[in-house]
Amino acid sequence: MKRTYDFATIGFRPYTETEEFVTIGVVAMDTAARHFGFALLDARRTGRVHAMFPQIKALYKEARQRLEAEMEAIQRSVNGKGHGADVPLFPAFREGETGLFAAITHPREGVLCYPVKGRRMANGMPEVLEALRARFIDQNQLTPQQAVENQMAGHLRQVLRKANLLGVFERDVKIGPEEYQVAFTLAHIDQTGWADRALRPLNLDLGTSKEIYEHGGEWIQRLGRLARKGFRPDRCLMATRAPRDKDPLKQAAYLEIENELVADGIEIAAENEAEKIIEFARFPEPVDLRLAP
Repeated sequence: MKRTYDFATIGFRPYTETEEFVTIGVVAMDTAARHFGFALLDARRTGRVHAMFPQIKALYKEARQRLEAEMEAIQRSVNGKGHGADVPLFPAFREGETGLFAAITHPREGVLCYPVKGRRMANGMPEVLEALRARFIDQNQLTPQQAVENQMAGHLRQVLRKANLLGVFERDVKIGPEEYQVAFTLAHIDQTGWADRALRPLNLDLGTSKEIYEHGGEWIQRLGRLARKGFRPDRCLMATRAPRDKDPLKQAAYLEIENELVADGIEIAAENEAEKIIEFARFPEPVDLRLAP
């Protein structure tokens, strides 16, 4: 007979101000039977985490070790193989069924979060954990390129947040007709539903000039197709990351891609040009045309 499991994903979020996280685990609980289980991203599979947050290797290693120890202690305590003293953080072990899972997944300070919660039916804990792992961990693997651009997207949002401009933009917007849609990090949607302004990052700090041409060309094609279909926003800004090394072939490819984007009417700002990004995102103050008395 199928049973009902509460579940939550575990996210690693080293920079709370950017709200960016990587899913590194799942927890599940049969509250009626008081049975708890968890699954974590293999400790050796760090590519996804390091690609998105390249400068926190030691922090992630420590956080994952503590998380695994905590999850094991919770599992022992909840499933009757330990006692609440193993996990001093949770006096809620003596609470009712629903209060326990809420306490385990309650938002708290630190680098871990529980961003997705829900319920799932399954025949047992192994089945539900396997399904959750497949959906949220194994299939949620970003390529290094996606991870870098996700990090850049977080920086874009942070720039606009500091300028008090983030509130007028929709996040993670797909623009285009039903048969062809393109994702933007931020877009302003007017009263008619039209996206009149949109921003997204473009990482051109790649391994070879060929990769730069291919990735940049891919976005030139996407934006061109949106324009031909009559759906490209009135103004688009690409926040770019240039190649860090001075390889002449890479630099030439980077400049050529930027020039082609500009020729197509796309505005460009380096990812660290905060003032230029803010200027693009700032809407002019409405003009009061009423005559003075």
